[in-house]
Amino acid sequence: MKLREFLPEHANKKLYGILAGVHIPEQLKQKVYQEGLYLACIHEDNFSLQVPQGFEGRAF
Repeated sequence: MKLREFLPEHANKKLYGILAGVHIPEQLKQKVYQEGLYLACIHEDNFSLQVPQGFEGRAF
């Protein structure tokens, strides 16, 4: 089932992607940004959203 079918009240809203990880190589980070995805890094109890200057996420 697609998300917009499962949550029809949100069907008209933009959807953005995010990748979360603990150890993310620099090469993978660059690929994630090229694809327009947000990147979240998790370390112990800390969650940080890493957004390079000028980055615009891709809406699906």
